[in-house]
Amino acid sequence: MATTGKHCQRSAKRIAVEAAVLCRPYASTAGCHAVDGIMRNFSSQGIYIEAHRKFEPGSILVVRMIRLGDSSRKMVASYPRTICLGEVKWLKKNSDSQPIRYGMGIRYLD
Repeated sequence: MATTGKHCQRSAKRIAVEAAVLCRPYASTAGCHAVDGIMRNFSSQGIYIEAHRKFEPGSILVVRMIRLGDSSRKMVASYPRTICLGEVKWLKKNSDSQPIRYGMGIRYLD
């Protein structure tokens, strides 16, 4: 289910960041390749990423940070998890960018 409007009230403070990530389905087979993405923010409960491939809500992903942007290192007091298992909670299509990107809210699974 894609969202088009405002999201529910935030339960944790978001921290802006720019980090390159790789994500893939948790139960992927050898034929499934990791997808490049950009982490735009994080909190104690999850992350927001943008990627060229969409993963539907309910998908379980392994997300691995591969590079934290230099400007982000200077701006953030804490850092996001470098690798995590998470569930896609919501999805939105960003048609303003070319090529099209998909924004995904991902909740950490402990």
